[in-house]
Amino acid sequence: MLCDNCKERESIISYTRINNDEVEEVHLCQVCAEEKFKKEFQGYQNIIPQLENALKNIFKFTANSSKDEKDDIRCEYCGRSFRELKNTGVLGCPKCYDSFGNEIKAYLKALNINLKYRGKIPKNSESYIYYNRKLEDLREKLDLAISLEEYEKAAEIRDEIKTLKEDANV
Repeated sequence: MLCDNCKERESIISYTRINNDEVEEVHLCQVCAEEKFKKEFQGYQNIIPQLENALKNIFKFTANSSKDEKDDIRCEYCGRSFRELKNTGVLGCPKCYDSFGNEIKAYLKALNINLKYRGKIPKNSESYIYYNRKLEDLREKLDLAISLEEYEKAAEIRDEIKTLKEDANV
């Protein structure tokens, strides 16, 4: 397609111009496009790099400030920082967990690590822990079934929870 302006060279740029409900498609060659847009955007050339730098600084500041606030938290007893804990994976002292507890939980959750213990249960507390674990699992399944609108399955799980509670006399 030829340039709408000079009608000599092949057009490489197309744009739509809307003026008072009138839509017009314009096709320009590189030479005509440079001339047209140089005139229209003259004066903006100095603003664009300044705007770009300002946006980079804003995003750099917000990214660094949110990152640094958590990383600069220190244990009151041993002085270890949360950044060191993330890098090494080792707590400095028994009190570190008190200082970093919420950050550790959030960090593990972000890594998609399950925070529930699923290992062996001591013999003397086996029934109590088993009951709580089973009840918690059933409640999670019930919530999931309801959110997926599987109401028949949710009713079965509800009945299972009821039976479990009756068996445990709770």
